[in-house]
Amino acid sequence: MTDPPSQKTSSEPPPAVAACARLAPQVAALFPPGVVAVELVGEADPALLHPDERQVVERVAARRLKDYAAGRECARLALRQLEIEDFALLPASDRQPLWPPQITGSITHTHGYCIAVAARRSQVGGLGIDAELAQAVHEELWPRICRPEELEWLARQNTQDRGRLAALIFAAKESFYKCQYPLTGEWLGFEEVLIELTGDSQLLVRPQRPIRLEAHAPLPVKGGFRFHENWVTAGIAVP
Repeated sequence: MTDPPSQKTSSEPPPAVAACARLAPQVAALFPPGVVAVELVGEADPALLHPDERQVVERVAARRLKDYAAGRECARLALRQLEIEDFALLPASDRQPLWPPQITGSITHTHGYCIAVAARRSQVGGLGIDAELAQAVHEELWPRICRPEELEWLARQNTQDRGRLAALIFAAKESFYKCQYPLTGEWLGFEEVLIELTGDSQLLVRPQRPIRLEAHAPLPVKGGFRFHENWVTAGIAVP
């Protein structure tokens, strides 16, 4: 998927606080039973990386190193809940995390916030998670992120809500992409996915062209979302 949020870095991040990876039941509630969610607010200590993980990022910029460390710290705690210890979560050639064979998972990090979710494949077929600063997806980006139907829907919303709802649409599309890609290997553009809000904290993802995910799960795919503090988080799971 193309990535307009590279421009979101112009927004000021929330103040950094001491890092503390912790179980996140409110995030887990976005998913079916069996999904473990862990969040970290603030910055992680790269010294806590597994030695094999540290080798992968020994020459990266400081910002990316901290994001990588936060994601791995969250993933490590999630895996521990699934009785998997001391696992080095390394990237594949396409930069997707290489989870243990019996595990499906997803990681997201944005300014000052990181989440990892994981589950046993015997319970969940695929997972996707994405968090964004709720006011970071500026109006000039909306046509790149939203389909015409979504733009029309945004135009009918209260002016003060449109920015955070655009961020929700972006997060939902990113989480769906992260969920389906390990199962299908298919790239999707933002225009190829339609997001519909269906109720309190619930959404539907409707692909706008045939994709191989249909072999794994009925379409459309259900998801959940929540607004919290500075962020919006969206999660998608397939059976």
